[in-house]
Amino acid sequence: MVKGKWLFFLGLTIVIGICACSKDSGYNTGGGELPTHYINFQDSAFTPQTVSEANGANFTFLNSSSQAITIVGDDTTILKSVIIGPSKSYFFKPDTIPVVPAQIFIPYHCVEHPSARGTIILNP
Repeated sequence: MVKGKWLFFLGLTIVIGICACSKDSGYNTGGGELPTHYINFQDSAFTPQTVSEANGANFTFLNSSSQAITIVGDDTTILKSVIIGPSKSYFFKPDTIPVVPAQIFIPYHCVEHPSARGTIILNP
């Protein structure tokens, strides 16, 4: 009788372990709870060049080139200089900007490719 209970608990443990390891069908491949807006750098240009979102939005710069790039805001108090390695990304949350009843423009550029410029527009 003890052997039967032991086998029952062993089987139950195996079933629970298998169920616990299965992938949830609601898995979010974008990751996390914070939605983000992607800005891709490739072929010496940002795509999209202009992004317009609500104030409080998050942005992810993707470096799809084979070389490291340096992105810096024209106003370095908002977007400081950041180096992004090849095939890497940088998450940017402009959370130090106060909410105002007007659009806020955050122009930025790539140091290595001066013609590569972009603008983030935050809307009230």
